[in-house]
Amino acid sequence: MFQPLLVTDRRGGINPRASRTLMRDQSLPNVALIGFMGTGKTLLGRMLAHRWGWRFVDTDALVEQKVGCSVAQIFERFGEEYFRQQETEVLRSLENLHRVVIATGGGVPTRTDNVISLRRHAVIVWLTAQPEVILQRVQPIHTRPKLASAAEPLAEIRRLMSERETAYACADIRLDTSTLSPEEAVERIEELVRGWKPRNLT
Repeated sequence: MFQPLLVTDRRGGINPRASRTLMRDQSLPNVALIGFMGTGKTLLGRMLAHRWGWRFVDTDALVEQKVGCSVAQIFERFGEEYFRQQETEVLRSLENLHRVVIATGGGVPTRTDNVISLRRHAVIVWLTAQPEVILQRVQPIHTRPKLASAAEPLAEIRRLMSERETAYACADIRLDTSTLSPEEAVERIEELVRGWKPRNLT
């Protein structure tokens, strides 16, 4: 069972080298990052995986590889439902992997089957940010299928975030990245994951 353990450097911060050694030695669950677009899932996921010496996977990238075109093209050619089906299949294919940081698409938790799949092997971390910050981060808008056709992108971001809030609440951990640098956010995720306790499902 996961036992939280913290290694600090002489300045009181987390020592990345010691951190990597520790994360290789401990029997930890995978880490799945969920949340709205622009909250840092891919960037922070890559950084966290590198810090720990784990593998990084991005479910959007895996769907693109599987189908053979970009997410925007999948939405345009085949529709959202087809994309969601491919996404669910990709998530199921990850269940037997270990020492993996997973960046998920923004709509992943809206399907109960996806949440069940992630819970089998991962601690779920919900990354969030203020809508105004997200709008700045997701430029150019035309690359974002859920926002490209919106007359008011900021209003659409607020609407979608509100709509998905209940789904995102499945997470074990929540972190607002609005005012954090990438380095600060990664350090905070590590602290939170180490302090995480599995839910009592009995």
